[in-house]
Amino acid sequence: MEWQPVLRELHLYGGGRILNGMDQKADLRPSAMNGKSATLTIKSYGSFYGDVKRLGFQIVGCDFFSTEEQAKGFVPPEWRSINPAASPTWICTDQGHNWSFIANAAFLKKNGLFYDIASRISHQIRACEWRLRQLSEAYSDQLNGRLHSKSFKPNERFLDGHTSLCYLALQSFLVDSCTLRDYLSEFYSEAAIRKNDPSAPKITALSGLLKIWRSHPPQDKAGKELKASSSTDNWLYELGAYRDLVVHVAPLANAAKTLLVFTKTIDFHGQQLPAIQLPIPLKPAQVTKSRTTGQYFEDPNVDFARSLNFIENMDSSRDALEYAHISMQQLGALCNSISSISPFAPEVPIITPIDLKITKG
Repeated sequence: MEWQPVLRELHLYGGGRILNGMDQKADLRPSAMNGKSATLTIKSYGSFYGDVKRLGFQIVGCDFFSTEEQAKGFVPPEWRSINPAASPTWICTDQGHNWSFIANAAFLKKNGLFYDIASRISHQIRACEWRLRQLSEAYSDQLNGRLHSKSFKPNERFLDGHTSLCYLALQSFLVDSCTLRDYLSEFYSEAAIRKNDPSAPKITALSGLLKIWRSHPPQDKAGKELKASSSTDNWLYELGAYRDLVVHVAPLANAAKTLLVFTKTIDFHGQQLPAIQLPIPLKPAQVTKSRTTGQYFEDPNVDFARSLNFIENMDSSRDALEYAHISMQQLGALCNSISSISPFAPEVPIITPIDLKITKG
């Protein structure tokens, strides 16, 4: 594949970036711990992502800069989160398009209800992907801010003005993700339940489906996948538990132990590249239960007065950016699954020229 007239910037776990222009050279940012610039050579335009993965880097997504205005920051780049699985590479972006095509098909059939829900799903997929990018950008700001202060050392903890912004970005992702979850539940209800039984209750959230499924479990593949994902401790259940924690109970950064940023390095051909991790608790539902029952405030190990209740390591946590990235791809797969039961096959809008007649006024 020939080199395309586009700049690509990969977002990496830990806040790093890899910038590639229109040749085989790719620059890693920020510089290595020894102050030297790190570069790599990619085989071809199409092998960029695979070459980077084979070096051990984990990719969140890619910014595409196709115009001068985008490169200068006057226009947002085209952002796509990347699927860690082999295929499809851009499942979330693909689903954003796919659901807009379903909306178009419903519009052409003059079905306002399905047009509305499909349009909202398409919008919400894109919203969630952009929230993921905002979190990745917050990581980059956090990392670069620490490096600028000249106080970056691996295997340390710290807290500064950027830290709360990282967690705010994650909270926004959680809220928008669960909005998408509920839109998908509404579409499923209309397409698989109310289409056959118009007297069935109107469902606008996953919780409504789960109540119905207690006595009438789903029989179709998409419904079974949605129900299984929502079972206790499965991925969609935990996504909702995180969202409920930050919306109804406490900010994520201090819902349990006060969360601090962890510094680390990534080895690249003998050079150490700086990176960060932001922890989130593994069991959000347990944190919510602990606080709502009052057990959290009875813990003798919690020292509120001296603010000593800091998290000590990443062993009992997961990284916020990694979690959001994986959850985004799972949401993309769920969108694909629910689209299979759409009563309207996706139709790409076709713009046709019309004859204009000009009359004297």
